[in-house]
Amino acid sequence: MRIWNFSAANFTFGAVENVSVDAWNTILNVNVRGYALMVKAVVPFMKQQKSGSIIQMSSVSAFIAQPEFVPYSTTKGAIVQMTRNLALDLGPYNIRCNTICPGGTITPATARHAAHLNKTVDELVQERVKSLCLKRWGTTQELANFTVFLASDLCHFATGASFLIDGGLTAI
Repeated sequence: MRIWNFSAANFTFGAVENVSVDAWNTILNVNVRGYALMVKAVVPFMKQQKSGSIIQMSSVSAFIAQPEFVPYSTTKGAIVQMTRNLALDLGPYNIRCNTICPGGTITPATARHAAHLNKTVDELVQERVKSLCLKRWGTTQELANFTVFLASDLCHFATGASFLIDGGLTAI
């Protein structure tokens, strides 16, 4: 079985009136068009083998509103909807399509986001963990572990779903 995990992101933040047309084009090209083109490239192989698992990375930002997040949240919401439509189109070929929606996770992008907010990474994390059930941010290893589970035979009936891996942020 071929398993594909698509994970790319451009982090464009700002109030909608301050985001340039070029910035919109960039974030849409990376965060939406790039995913669609990757799916287009792998689907023929998956149809031929009559199986597969496509896992896309969205974000908790597809489900919650945040100040000055319009460009980023818009694209992450598009990934969630793309996954639902792909599940309908590709289900007859035994191809599963799901989305992982992480919350706060320590990555290289964390430093850029903290700088955008004029904070250190530690300040950002300490401020944000207060609203999480688990009182900590996630790790890339935890996301990798969930990706492996989602792609495995242990999870063969899941398709068209978005999995919030957010430390309980959306539970509150």
